Amino acid sequence: MLSAIRTHTARIVIACVASVALMAVGAAAFHVSEVAYALPSAAQKQAEAEAVLVRLNAMQDQLDRASNNYTDALMAQDKAEKSRDAAQAKIQQLSKEISAVQERLNDRARSMYRGGPASVLDLLLGSSSFKQFTLNWEMITRINESDAALIQRSKDLRAQAEEQHKVFNEQATLAKTKADEAKVIADQAKQTVNEMQSTYNNLSAEAKQLLAQEEAARAAAQQEAANREIERQRRMAPRDSNGASSGSSSASRGSSARPAPRYSSSSGNVIIDRARAQLGKPYVWGAIGPNSFDCSGLVGYAVTGRIGRIGTARSFMSWPRVYDPKPGDIAVNSHHCGVYIGGGRMIHAATERVGVIEGPVQAGMIFVRPN
Repeated sequence: MLSAIRTHTARIVIACVASVALMAVGAAAFHVSEVAYALPSAAQKQAEAEAVLVRLNAMQDQLDRASNNYTDALMAQDKAEKSRDAAQAKIQQLSKEISAVQERLNDRARSMYRGGPASVLDLLLGSSSFKQFTLNWEMITRINESDAALIQRSKDLRAQAEEQHKVFNEQATLAKTKADEAKVIADQAKQTVNEMQSTYNNLSAEAKQLLAQEEAARAAAQQEAANREIERQRRMAPRDSNGASSGSSSASRGSSARPAPRYSSSSGNVIIDRARAQLGKPYVWGAIGPNSFDCSGLVGYAVTGRIGRIGTARSFMSWPRVYDPKPGDIAVNSHHCGVYIGGGRMIHAATERVGVIEGPVQAGMIFVRPN
């Protein structure tokens, strides 16, 4: 899977470089046109801005996916390192047991064979009766058997330790592989960010102004689309026995879904308050707070109130789905997420350019409820 991630990320970087190259060619052609003819019309300039905006949005979506893949790689690395530490702890425990067994064998050797083989012979020959001889012989046999058992125990423990050491080496190798792969993903994704930022910085002042107008129109369209989508999802909600919409996930169409927790307005308001307190903070890929966030980092903090990653947009998709979203639910698709605040809007860590903002729910998002 991680090999596919690297291939996909490489394609992202190639696409970014190609986009920059196309912009450079376009800029040169535009300069010639400007000299030979009149200044470009507003329609031409707007078309240029829209084309750049499409590329920027596509690059941001690709970056979000790369960020999720990187987070998954880091989680895999953390799991491998924990397994490695567990193996090392087991080795240390077995080493202590081996030392204890060896000490018992040493004590036995010092006490039993201090006088050499003659002491055993003396013990037998010094028996006052046949019964005493038999008892002494049985005692020597039991001691020898005990020593043999201790020796076998020592061997068994050593074999276990060696097996644990093998596991340790495998886990350490896996952890290093995961770390190396994660670094490749991080470097490639960062290169994507740099290409995107360079593209955006090349926009002229006129294009920026037109871009702002287009973003406002686009936000309005997104808001309208979000409202329509929420209404559509409400109509899709499973019905109870009285024909009323339940508003939360339940069995429907022959398949079963995990019921969503009952909505609590107090809990929802707490989640929103935490998210709203982060408005204006920068978006930083991989950040989980407190000074900056990525999309899943912000959602994790808003839901738990703690600094720490609880999942990614992809994993949030498995939370119980709701069809009549309430403030404090989570709006999510496969690569982005935010805290729903009602009215078709959400608070989310959007992009490096705008940071944590309030905006319309994006097309294709579903709504899930934290446990």
